[in-house]
Amino acid sequence: MTLFPEYSNSPSGSAILLSVKPRYADLIVAGSKRVEFRRAVPALPVGTIALYSSSPVQAIIALVDVTETIEASPTKLWELAKENGGGLTRAELRSYFESKTTGFAFMLENVRVFDRPVEPKKFFKVFTAPQSFKYLTENELRKLVGIQEQRSSK
Repeated sequence: MTLFPEYSNSPSGSAILLSVKPRYADLIVAGSKRVEFRRAVPALPVGTIALYSSSPVQAIIALVDVTETIEASPTKLWELAKENGGGLTRAELRSYFESKTTGFAFMLENVRVFDRPVEPKKFFKVFTAPQSFKYLTENELRKLVGIQEQRSSK
């Protein structure tokens, strides 16, 4: 069951603000990267990601649905990267998962890009960029969806 069914096509999951390096965020927005790798994932299943492009961009640039979260060995994750545009080399993936026997992959779809990035300091009362992720409240997600819909209808 989706926590916010009207905002996600995903069958289940919470909404998170996910910090991603600009190099990878740009590839997700362009549609060439359909999988995001993580060493650890939130305790709650994820259905929607508000994509935060970290420094130097420092803005929320898109909303993305997660179809599945896969836990697998780095070898299996490399196969996912090859099949789904992982946006990194095998050496980079191995380095990222060094000392880990398993890692995680968010399978991405339905990328909704903001025509103008959302400045998080204007959106959240108090904002500190998350090291990895931050759960979004239903109200925060509604506001982001509203911004995205309002901007895309212009």
